[in-house]
Amino acid sequence: MALPTPSKRSGKDPSDASGAGALPPDGLYEILLRLPAKDLCRLRGVCRSWRSLTSDPLFIKDHAGRHTRPFLASTFVDHGEDVSCGVSIVDVSSGDVVKRIHTRDKDVRLQRTYLDRVCMVGGRHPLAVTALDPATGATLAPSRDISVEYEDLLERRYVSMDSCAFGKVSSTGEYKALRLLNVGSPVGSQQLCEVMTLDGSNLARWRPKRGPPLPVCSNNKITSVVIDGVVYFLFGFFDPYKYLKGMIKPGSIAPFNLKTEEWMPTLSGPESVSSYYLGGNKITISRSPEAVEHLSITNLNGFLVIVHLVHRISMDLWFLMDVEKGLWDKKYSIRYRSDYRRAYPLLLLDDERIIFIMQSKDTLISYDPKTDTYTDMFHLQDYRSIGIYTGSLLS
Repeated sequence: MALPTPSKRSGKDPSDASGAGALPPDGLYEILLRLPAKDLCRLRGVCRSWRSLTSDPLFIKDHAGRHTRPFLASTFVDHGEDVSCGVSIVDVSSGDVVKRIHTRDKDVRLQRTYLDRVCMVGGRHPLAVTALDPATGATLAPSRDISVEYEDLLERRYVSMDSCAFGKVSSTGEYKALRLLNVGSPVGSQQLCEVMTLDGSNLARWRPKRGPPLPVCSNNKITSVVIDGVVYFLFGFFDPYKYLKGMIKPGSIAPFNLKTEEWMPTLSGPESVSSYYLGGNKITISRSPEAVEHLSITNLNGFLVIVHLVHRISMDLWFLMDVEKGLWDKKYSIRYRSDYRRAYPLLLLDDERIIFIMQSKDTLISYDPKTDTYTDMFHLQDYRSIGIYTGSLLS
């Protein structure tokens, strides 16, 4: 039996059939908003109108607001006929690589940022610092390796980068990098400080700033974090004398304000953490030079957190609840595991699961405090070179 013609089925002219079944613009917009960025990038090849819609700044902003789950950023090196290296953006829940950005240097390391940009250090030059936008692949780097005021130090003394931090000033939208330089001399070494504003060009300059009030932990990224434009450095245990003479308490933190580019008053850690190391006779620190490995700081959901490993007992997570009052709250006390000495809490999920980097295994694990259970997630190529990426993957 012959099928009816389109005009007989619909009562419309056959020339209108080309628009049959088309979604209204608002409906298409809402559907595309629900898709992950990786799928949207593929769908851009369907037609020009879809590419135009998903590339629109307003759509990208709305999509970022709908998909707020952070991603893991890590470096990768693929060895083969042609060595490939760069930065991977990884879905934390599945371990799937959703985007790769290729770089020229396989020796760079990512700083442990929690931001919509990532920061790479090292490479061919030990003082190199580069900011990367994973959405566009654009990079920004200073035009000078050191501030003009410190250039003569490179000729007369050994200069290395002790530590680097990268953050965003929310009130201005500026991205800034702070680094501490270790300058060797015949009578010892000192920590110098430099700041750089990345203004969207590659003409940025390092500016010298006053150094920290006392040496802070260096060569260890788990002892510094950036939260809301403030860099927090954990003071080191290098010189027990400073602690024994009451110059500073164990667990104290030196904050640096990226907006004002000034050091803020020293922040004391939880009293029980300080007393744990000082003890009744105040000699615990001098007998435990490895104690610095038992203290670290991290950023969990925008809170500054001191991570205190109590040997063979627990890992205590102290959240800073009030900066002005110095109020800390021990929200989690997790039973001790033998490999906790090489563990670091990286993320706190909405369901209260905590994501840990297990450095001894080069893996990520999740811990559920409700059931006191651990789940292996996925392997990392280099646990020393990871950060949290909170931006959009659309560009």
